[in-house]
Formats: sequence, structure tokens, C-alpha cells
Amino acid sequence: MTCVQCGHPHPALIARRLRPIRYSCRSCGAVFRPAPPPAPGSLLAPGLSSAPGSSRAPGLSSAPGLSSLPGLSSGPGSSLAPGSSSAPGPRRLASVDGDPLAAYMSAPMVRWVRESAGESPDAPDRATLARWYKGFDALVAGAATSAESRAVVERVSDAVPLAVPPAFSQVCAALHATCYDPGLALARLGRTEPFVVERVGHLRRWLATAGRPTTWLAAPEAPPPARQAVEGLLTLPESFTTDQVRALFCALFGVDKGPSLPGVRARFGDERIHQALLTYLETGDRPLRHVVAADMETK
Repeated sequence: MTCVQCGHPHPALIARRLRPIRYSCRSCGAVFRPAPPPAPGSLLAPGLSSAPGSSRAPGLSSAPGLSSLPGLSSGPGSSLAPGSSSAPGPRRLASVDGDPLAAYMSAPMVRWVRESAGESPDAPDRATLARWYKGFDALVAGAATSAESRAVVERVSDAVPLAVPPAFSQVCAALHATCYDPGLALARLGRTEPFVVERVGHLRRWLATAGRPTTWLAAPEAPPPARQAVEGLLTLPESFTTDQVRALFCALFGVDKGPSLPGVRARFGDERIHQALLTYLETGDRPLRHVVAADMETK
């Protein structure tokens, strides 16, 4: 068996008691159900015998009228080559190669936006992108119970996802908190599925480009902290007061809010934070802010 979305072989079996069997792709994260077996008596059902003396291969009936079925006739006057079939091939989805929105969202979502949003900007602002993500996630969630929603999803995707990734606001919050480190953001979300990894990557790219004005790197510089407050942080306390957190962020990044304390410590470690505080006290420079900004430039 192969994935119905990307063709990757050997999907993982998901078997739950009293629920239909499903499979999960190890590559793209699609979750799907196996195709139903051929109906008894169908042309493809195994075990159908050919009539005595028939020259047809076992499994194909030689009943009268069979040769008139499209795709099975290769007699004189047939427009089909022997053995060919008129059954439609795999559905071809519109390519999103070269579409600027493909940098910020999955291919199915790009198709849906272009189809349903009318004239859509190539570099959406936060309100627009959040609205698109919310609408697409609602559409995917509704596909489980709504035939209309399912039809729309099937029109833009090879497979109907059975799981919805974290919301736009959740992913952005995780990225802000972890200084825009994708791996730490995934850990904060507690998700590792490929489609979640894809969403984190897309939204980090948006934050680095069209969404840059919404990052804490673009926030107005906060008032400098008192020197004594920064000196008191050279040995990081076991627990921080609100004022200490604000002083730490001001000294390290020039902002009083945006990242999270666990995210900063996970990203840089206490020793680098200590050295950065010393540098700030000596020169006023903020080396860790430069690191975050440089990483964002790599998109």
C-alpha cells in the first residue's frame, strides 16, 4: 500500500477498537482509510472464472455484451488499443509552483485561497493570513461531517486530512516565545507530525518576511533597565519576578515582552545569557538580539 497523497510506501496502521482501520503516512502525515475491496461479481473481483472454451484470461467474464463496455473492447472498429481503458486517470491538481503564497501555507491551502478568496494579496498581513488559516482549518475539520466541505477539500487536495494542525495564533505564539526557533516551537506545541512541521516552517517564513512587522524584533525599543537590576541577573535566580523578567529581556533584546523566559533559556543556555548580560553592561550591545535577527534573515 502507498500513501494516497504523496505515494510514499508502507504507511503506518492505525487500529482502534470499534473504529474503522486507518493509515498514517510516515512522510507527509496524511491520514486515510483503505480503499474498499471490489464488489462481489465485479469485473475485477478475484475468482471469477471464464466460460468453458473462452479465450479470455481467467477473471474476466465472457458474457454477451461485455465487449461493448468501454475500455474492454479491442475488436474491429474499436477506438481503443488492445488492453487499454477509458477509465479516467489520476486527478491532476493545479500546480502552486511559483505562487508567492506557497511560501506561507500548504499547497491545498494555496489552491483554496486562490479559488475562494477572490483577489488575494501575495504578501498578506496578519489579519488576512489569520483569517485564511482559520477558514481553511474550519473547512478541513468540517470535512469529517459535511459532504459539502469534504467536496471542497477533495478539490484542492489529494487526500482529506483527518487531523488539524495547531491554529495560526498558537504557532505564531510558540515562535515568538522561542526566539523564532522552529525546533523549540514544535517542542512547545508538543507536536512532531510532518504537517505540523510544515506549518511551523511556513509561518516562520511569513514572520521573517511579510509578517516581520508583527515580531518583537520590530517592536519599539523599551527603556533601558537599571544597571543594578541587570547586575542582579548575572547569576540567574531560581524563580523570577515580573520586574526581573522585564529587565532581562530589555538587556538582552531591547524589549520588555515578546519571548518567553523558558524559550530564551532553551535557545541560548544560561552561560550565553550570562555573557550577553556582561556585554550589555560593558558596551550596551545586545549580541543575542543580533543572533535572532540574523537567523530570521535566513528565512
